[in-house]
Amino acid sequence: MLKMKLLWPGLFICLGFFMVHAQKDYKGIVVDGTTKEVLPFVNIGIIGKGIGTVSDEEGVFHLEINTAYYSERDSLLFSSMGYLSIKTAIPDLEFSFNEYPKISMFAKTLRLNEVVVTNKNGYQYVDQIGYRNLGENAFGYWKEDIALGGELATKIRVKKGLRRLDQLFFEVRSNPSDSVLIRVNVYDEDGFKEFPKTNLNFSGKSILYTIKSNTKIAKIDLSDYELFVKDDFIVSLELLKVFGDEPIGLVLAASDNTYTHSYKKYASQDDWEKIPDAAMAYYLSSTHFTKKKRKVKKVKKSQEVVTRTVSGFVFFAGNAQTNVKVTNLNTNEQVVTNAKGRYAITGNQGDILSFEAEGLQKLTIKLMAKTTININLEQG
Repeated sequence: MLKMKLLWPGLFICLGFFMVHAQKDYKGIVVDGTTKEVLPFVNIGIIGKGIGTVSDEEGVFHLEINTAYYSERDSLLFSSMGYLSIKTAIPDLEFSFNEYPKISMFAKTLRLNEVVVTNKNGYQYVDQIGYRNLGENAFGYWKEDIALGGELATKIRVKKGLRRLDQLFFEVRSNPSDSVLIRVNVYDEDGFKEFPKTNLNFSGKSILYTIKSNTKIAKIDLSDYELFVKDDFIVSLELLKVFGDEPIGLVLAASDNTYTHSYKKYASQDDWEKIPDAAMAYYLSSTHFTKKKRKVKKVKKSQEVVTRTVSGFVFFAGNAQTNVKVTNLNTNEQVVTNAKGRYAITGNQGDILSFEAEGLQKLTIKLMAKTTININLEQG
């Protein structure tokens, strides 16, 4: 059973879908109808029913279906970026028991509106947008049995105007699996009641990222995908594959921001559900293009964001430890403790620090208000 939970103070949301019995294994290999090459990570599912999956790296898929539960009004949909979708009524599906029939998908011709970016009589500004977790007990997660293609999304509110998305960041609280493969999707909010609909990634390339067991801060370079937005948009993480024997228990940080909305779907081709006044802690670096020079606003000293120096000592069994590697996972800054076990590193509230030393257990902490932090490591 796939579960995705978002937890804010007073709010607890659980995703799960029903178990079915007497199911048949609908299987096959998805290929490009022209080149005959296999198509990985194609979304396959019964529309709006929470029953879905994705094809693997070899184009192979399996989907358990009890046809007795569905009528001719229910359909199975294959969809993939840059390809024409395939829709088949459930009663018309053909099940094969001893072979993997090939499902051919054909590329579609896209005619896109040209996006012109120019510096002529204009300005570019680097903006940090989105939402961060600053220590609050808020999170979202996928847990237990898997429904591949399940997504957890958040609306990112921004100033209007042309903007390029450069990097995406999110914080991993826990991941017991060897690794988890996800896909990043960026949607326009042009669906019914401003739900996610049009995928704004027109590059023809999926944005794939592997979350490893030791990943704390995920940093995803978006520069190869030429992602442009002009207004508010929606960022989604989609589950594609889980590696290892452990069941998925991927926990990501959320934010206590209540001025935006999140969305969830259980599996490929399922309907979106809205989670009002809630946000996953997805934040991005972007480039904002404008014809007007920005005014420098004066802010009160209490409102200024200042990069602080965090310092302290690292101990093991009561002894100060030299050459302990201290890393700010948000900025990649790295220092080592001196002969007295002391370290000093820059970091803002919400940044993640890691402490590593040979023969000792790695430790990660989140920076809060304190700037003096002493660390006690344990035997590895």
